[in-house]
Amino acid sequence: MFLTTPTLEELKQSDLPDLVDMLSKQATEYSQLIKIEGITSKTIAIKDLILNIQTAIDVKKASEQIRL
Repeated sequence: MFLTTPTLEELKQSDLPDLVDMLSKQATEYSQLIKIEGITSKTIAIKDLILNIQTAIDVKKASEQIRL
């Protein structure tokens, strides 16, 4: 996980491949922690981060489609 959780605005500044990589890593960590710990403040924070990464990816993809 990150030392500090990046904000949506910070995530929007990342490149699309980096966002996809982050999403993959966080989804893996989330799946493992849910199995071990269940729903905790940590898993909720990771889920929120995953949702923000997905939003940033959607924004990037939409902006790329506009350029085409």
